[in-house]
Amino acid sequence: MRKRLFFRGRLRALALVAVLAWAPLSASAEEESLAYEGSVGVGAAICTLIYSPLKVVYAGGGLVVSSLAWLWTWGDTSVAGPIYRAAVGGDYVVTPAHLDGQLDLRFSGRS
Repeated sequence: MRKRLFFRGRLRALALVAVLAWAPLSASAEEESLAYEGSVGVGAAICTLIYSPLKVVYAGGGLVVSSLAWLWTWGDTSVAGPIYRAAVGGDYVVTPAHLDGQLDLRFSGRS
């Protein structure tokens, strides 16, 4: 008997939690809450901490390769220029707009 009452109490508590949790989930998608904006901002900051060092290493490698291509071709910028623009161009920081899908995150620039 006690076990049954204990189970009913837990079931009621679970139902109450489900009803209370449903209210924020049923809000319209147009109304962005402060918690959502904050979580996207924190996510963008964490992604930037991982993404930016990789991008800087990639850009540095591209600078070295484009410099070597420029030297190898005796100063021909038509060879070294596209390598340089592809390596150095692009985004260095992840923003909330990237995570929301409003902007595309470009790792390399357009050559």
